Amino acid sequence: MKRTKPGSDIEGIDERTKKVLTGIIDSYIQSSEPVGSRTLSKTLGVEISPATIRNIMGDLSDMGYLKQTHTSAGRIPTDKAYRFYVDSLAVANDLPKTIQTKIHEVSGQSGTRLEELLVNTTRVIANLTEFICVVTAPKAEASLLQRIEFIRMNSREILVILITKSGLVRNKIIESTEGLSQNFLNSVAQFLNEQFQNSSLLEIRNKILQSMLEDKERYDTLLAQAVRLGKKAFEMDAPPEFFMEGQIDLMLSSKFKKQETIRELLGAFEEKNTIIGLVDHTLSANRIQIYIGVENEYEGLQECSMVTAGYGLENNILGMVGVVGPTCMDYQRIIPVVDYTAKILSESLSEHAQIE
Repeated sequence: MKRTKPGSDIEGIDERTKKVLTGIIDSYIQSSEPVGSRTLSKTLGVEISPATIRNIMGDLSDMGYLKQTHTSAGRIPTDKAYRFYVDSLAVANDLPKTIQTKIHEVSGQSGTRLEELLVNTTRVIANLTEFICVVTAPKAEASLLQRIEFIRMNSREILVILITKSGLVRNKIIESTEGLSQNFLNSVAQFLNEQFQNSSLLEIRNKILQSMLEDKERYDTLLAQAVRLGKKAFEMDAPPEFFMEGQIDLMLSSKFKKQETIRELLGAFEEKNTIIGLVDHTLSANRIQIYIGVENEYEGLQECSMVTAGYGLENNILGMVGVVGPTCMDYQRIIPVVDYTAKILSESLSEHAQIE
């Protein structure tokens, strides 16, 4: 499992102290209630007196792993504690077969349109986790071109249809100062398809921009128009499309103590830059990413935890699936759900690409 942040420096602390810390975290994840020494001594599974546990809890508080909501209350874990906990999970719990089946039934549906597949997957994962699930459509610039079509709308407007190997379809209207016939547009599309099929849209755009810097007199009419129309067709300034479910469940969750936390979280997802940033972080890695509390660079997410994984074709990561919830989420349950979903979506994309 990929670690997004360095593990907590807990060297020098004995195994008994680590067991106490892990026991507190497990208890708080299950109950969302501060953990006291007497309660912990009954559930820890090892013979440690409440007095000894209180001393250990005091040491852990001094080191920043625990905090108290008020003097008479028990302790609750900090972000630092959850980071230690997650980094200590050598392997997350295996995903039960029943949950695997539910994910596979939706994410692995053959013949389903890509957008419908992503919508259904988002809804199922939100229901399974009872937290917010976010799934982004394959990022256009990283997608491989299947084919491009130009359709003449009128003397000035041309409809561009981009179809990628992942099954993504993007339409846009571009303008041309010249009255180009449909037959000529078909020839331009054929040329671009022959030259750039299976290249990423970003690679194609860069090659076209480079062509525009070269001596235009070298090109015949067809190639010159292919360069001009291609530049407009492959401009990618739109944010990635994403699907989100589970907002209502999260608002009703008892694990969030403050409603303003939920409002800030939902507000963060309304910001275009939040989604772009999350996708960019995920696409730069190829394994599970876990952001806990203050590790999230977006202010509205800093009282939450987020587990994300990339999906795509072979080594080409195109999109992400993520679950966002409270820092006291059950990481051993959530991590394998996200990981397995990403794998199944990758398999589904591969099937889409083979069909096309």
